[in-house]
Amino acid sequence: MSETILEIRGLTKAFGGLVALNQADLAVETGKITAIIGPNGAGKTTLFNIIAGVYRPTSGDIFFNGQTMKRTP
Repeated sequence: MSETILEIRGLTKAFGGLVALNQADLAVETGKITAIIGPNGAGKTTLFNIIAGVYRPTSGDIFFNGQTMKRTP
């Protein structure tokens, strides 16, 4: 059984009235290749920008190695 290294739960990002990412969930396991696919405007770049810390999520949480990233600069 693989260990989850990155977990996203209920991630939402709104820019004013526009919801760019709505309740996204994702689990990335150690040693596995994971792809994010979707049409233009689906929220892929917004998701990566939240993971990288460029944007703060409106709601939801990100866990890396089981630790919340909420208070990580």
